[in-house]
Amino acid sequence: MKPRIQIFILFIIFLSISCNNKTEKKPVLDAIKDEEIVFTGEELAKGYCASCHIYPEANLLDKKTWKHGTLPQMGYRMGIYDDTPRQSLIEAGIGGTLVEEKNIFPLKPILTKKQWKLIVDYYVKNAPDSLAVPHKVLKMGVKGLKIEIPEFHISPPMITAIKYNPELNQVYIADAKADYSTINVLDKNLKSISTLALPSPISHIDCKSDTIFATLMGGFMPTDAPSGSIIKIFKRPGENEYTGFSTILKNIQRPVHATYADMNGDKKEDIIVCEYGNHTGKLSLYLKNNLGQYDKKILSTDPGATTVTVKDFNQDGLPDIMTLMAQGKERIDVYYNQGNGNFKVNTLLNFPSCYGSVSFSIVDWNKDGYDDIIYINGDNADYSMILKPYHGLRIYLNDGKNNFTESFFQHQNGAYKSVCFDFDKDGDLDIALTSFFPDFVNDPQEGFIFMENISTKDSIKFNLKTFKQASSGRWLILEKTDFDKNNFPELLLGSFTGMGINGDVDGKIGKKFVETSPTIMVLKFD
Repeated sequence: MKPRIQIFILFIIFLSISCNNKTEKKPVLDAIKDEEIVFTGEELAKGYCASCHIYPEANLLDKKTWKHGTLPQMGYRMGIYDDTPRQSLIEAGIGGTLVEEKNIFPLKPILTKKQWKLIVDYYVKNAPDSLAVPHKVLKMGVKGLKIEIPEFHISPPMITAIKYNPELNQVYIADAKADYSTINVLDKNLKSISTLALPSPISHIDCKSDTIFATLMGGFMPTDAPSGSIIKIFKRPGENEYTGFSTILKNIQRPVHATYADMNGDKKEDIIVCEYGNHTGKLSLYLKNNLGQYDKKILSTDPGATTVTVKDFNQDGLPDIMTLMAQGKERIDVYYNQGNGNFKVNTLLNFPSCYGSVSFSIVDWNKDGYDDIIYINGDNADYSMILKPYHGLRIYLNDGKNNFTESFFQHQNGAYKSVCFDFDKDGDLDIALTSFFPDFVNDPQEGFIFMENISTKDSIKFNLKTFKQASSGRWLILEKTDFDKNNFPELLLGSFTGMGINGDVDGKIGKKFVETSPTIMVLKFD
């Protein structure tokens, strides 16, 4: 093996160790004694950038976004700050303390400025001037679709979570404001019957009979502070309205999702919490003990845990955990249950760090008896806020051994949520697909796409359809309901207007949403 190749391999190994040991980032090339070896910008990028997440190809972003958006952020994590005060990147309080403990922003550079310049020059030189976004034809009108806009309205609408309760035939709708939030209980006619103010935004809702379980983020804006919680909302004896709540879990890092299941076979309901965080975070399992309290077990110390699904994925009789991770190391992991609260993790799919992973669901798409994955990526609110050709929906088919292969991709700018169901009653699965970051300037109708399944035995195909009112809201939430109890779902869309819009130069588009957007919209399929 040539000396240069040997040193490059050593370089990669050392970087990987340095990245995994985040409490102590050292200047990596101090370990390389041969000063005559000069790495290229590409080699340095593959070493430094790929040591902590998938190596980002230069063609994933345009030159301007690399230079002014993404690369400066990458530099901060390598101790390269230029004119940016390091302390300005770190929040005050306990959140900042957690960031300092993880050494997210090193006090000293882990590479030289010359090496960093080689990385910057490599990306800027090899990136395209702009990204070519695919054009899609959306047919206007969906056969049998009826659209209803209920009288229920919050101004401006900032819906963060919706949950349908099939037992009571009610729906719970969470709305966020600057210093408080509300949970609104609506009946089957979507008339408000109860409202309760809460101290922070709700990111996820679950329910059991007439008890509501809400995940409180602690704060809507990105933070590492453990100010989130899980609460139980209840009715007091003799009352019909929800008037109180108690805290089940507290001191959680910006939680965005919680799932309730008995994970260790002791007949007690445990809680899996996605502590999304910001620069730091974790995936946590709270095991309920004999005292009715919870013992915390950390499954992952990475930020970006987005959502989880609990199911026996390897048919051994034990419930496993599948989770979607965002925030840099974007991936889908499965935690195989080993019994007694122990798990073995396996990464099923990896995605580039700029993909913007948002949600996933488990379906048997091709009816072969194995779980397939519907994956959605379209988050576009970080450091690369441009239209991206790789945003959209992907179908990953299972080979029967939990190896997944991408078998279909549908582009949608800012894709966010999906629901699979045989909406047209022809025997196959269709898909309802929403976007929170569509191209509002040129193609606002892509905020909702109905994907009518016209697949053949040999290929997956869809007719793409939408409707006029699809552009009337910013659809952050998509929830399946069944108010008329006919075992055929309606879809409930929730609008969130409290965020800026890419390309809205004069602010008129955002202003229109604030003033005219419906709070919720109901889609009924005949």
